[in-house]
Amino acid sequence: MTEPDPAPAVAAPPAPLHETWEARLPEWQQWLNRTCENWIFAFIVAMAIRHFAVEAFRIPTASMEPMLYGDPAFAKSDHVVVDKFLFRFTGPKRWDVTVFQFPQPEIEGHGGADAVTAWTWDDKRLDVPMLRPLMYRNFVKRAVILPGDVFYISNGDIYLKQPDGGWKVSRKPEAAQEVIWQEVYRSGAQAGYLPWNGEGGTSATATGSTVALALAEGGAVRFTQPLRNLYLKPGPFRARPARQGDDDRDEADRGFYDAEAEQVELSMTTPLFKYHGRTGNAWELDRWAISRLTSADLDNGSHGTLLNKSMNEFIGDVRLRGTLAALAGSVTFRLDQGDVHAYAFTVTADGWSVSGDGKELKSGKAAMSGARLVFAHLDNQIFARINGDEVVRVDVEPVDSAKRLALSWSGAGSATFSELALDRDVHYTSSGFLRDDTRIYKSQVKVLESENRQTEELDSAATMKRNIQGVRAQMLGKAVDELTPAQLSGPLGTSAASAITAPPGAYLMMGDNSPLSWDGRSWGWVPKENLRGRVLAVILPFSRWRLVR
Repeated sequence: MTEPDPAPAVAAPPAPLHETWEARLPEWQQWLNRTCENWIFAFIVAMAIRHFAVEAFRIPTASMEPMLYGDPAFAKSDHVVVDKFLFRFTGPKRWDVTVFQFPQPEIEGHGGADAVTAWTWDDKRLDVPMLRPLMYRNFVKRAVILPGDVFYISNGDIYLKQPDGGWKVSRKPEAAQEVIWQEVYRSGAQAGYLPWNGEGGTSATATGSTVALALAEGGAVRFTQPLRNLYLKPGPFRARPARQGDDDRDEADRGFYDAEAEQVELSMTTPLFKYHGRTGNAWELDRWAISRLTSADLDNGSHGTLLNKSMNEFIGDVRLRGTLAALAGSVTFRLDQGDVHAYAFTVTADGWSVSGDGKELKSGKAAMSGARLVFAHLDNQIFARINGDEVVRVDVEPVDSAKRLALSWSGAGSATFSELALDRDVHYTSSGFLRDDTRIYKSQVKVLESENRQTEELDSAATMKRNIQGVRAQMLGKAVDELTPAQLSGPLGTSAASAITAPPGAYLMMGDNSPLSWDGRSWGWVPKENLRGRVLAVILPFSRWRLVR
């Protein structure tokens, strides 16, 4: 018997031809290397997206409120996403909400104070590399003037020169206008607040969110809330009487007017407050001094906290809206521009009409019970809507804001409205180069020429003088020594005679919260190179998520 052949030996696997360096590492180190590679790749992709495509920004200031809420606190401010990719090819369109780098070099103020200009009045640089470097703050405003525009700003509106040589208000796209409208009154928003006062046998009463009008021939129910360019961010304020210590008052009144300011809760539609047992109204700035608790959420602390100083202008563009719940007879809503023009929207049970200065502009037949009504004066136009459909829109003559707007109801019979509300348009205040700084300018020159002056006074006066001159010279594209006396300190861009032309590649940016916005009126043009992107949407907090118009 023969032995079976032995099984053939199994060949050993061939050694790897090229063993990698990483294969020799311990397993934990290989895992760490792979993780780091993934994170580094993700970081590079994220930075590329951030730089070239989209980027998130936090709104730090209140200059675009109420559309975009700003606050130094991370959790209290809106966070937005900004398009940078398409923006590189299209640039900003008129009225786009735009992110840009501040056009003037700045450094951080001492002790955490507001940023300050990076050079002195005599052109000495204040920045120090590594120790006090230049800041590059991003701002968010609306692009209201584009390169090549010839414009002026009057009565809160922007006027553009047309190809035929005439002038026309720069009107906002409907989507942008809708978010710019700001509610200043809403029935039922605050218990006991009814700014409608009946005269000549008429009356107004409120029950919840409804307002009932009893009307009589020859009488009127007038809107008593002053139509100021006021903005009240919902929250705490400090209030006290505007006039202090009148010797003609009795002892009790002197004590009242000399008392300390009290903290009160206010908003645009809840303006009533209690002060030492008396009822005050934040809209009545001639009677009450209303102050914010802080200016930390402003672009520039120079605005201060007192609202009376920056919000004393009166508005002219408003929109009334409400639902006509019941009607007996006829009711007319009147909008009077001083003694110059009067516009009226009259409603009966089966029809309506709109008139201007006593002349009918348009009328129609429709069942009006339960109808949603809108009547507005906006950008030198009158328009009316019924149940969302626009029934009339006509151009009207501009009127100086000195002719204050007055709103009233008249007619014969009775009417009940639910959710009656009043909105106002953005009103660009006369600040910066729009303001007449002649008195301030002359006072600073007087300080500079005085023999008895302190260094601190000299620096302050010279800086203010240079700022006044500088922004005007920049807006006009001239050297300071080429400016006329009127151009040095007087208002610019407030009429056709002082209109301004935007140079190539220059944009004027302004905030929706005009009284508290530190914007192009104070520091001039934004160069094209400083533009960063267009705001697309609010992404945080989730309760305020929406597209930005």
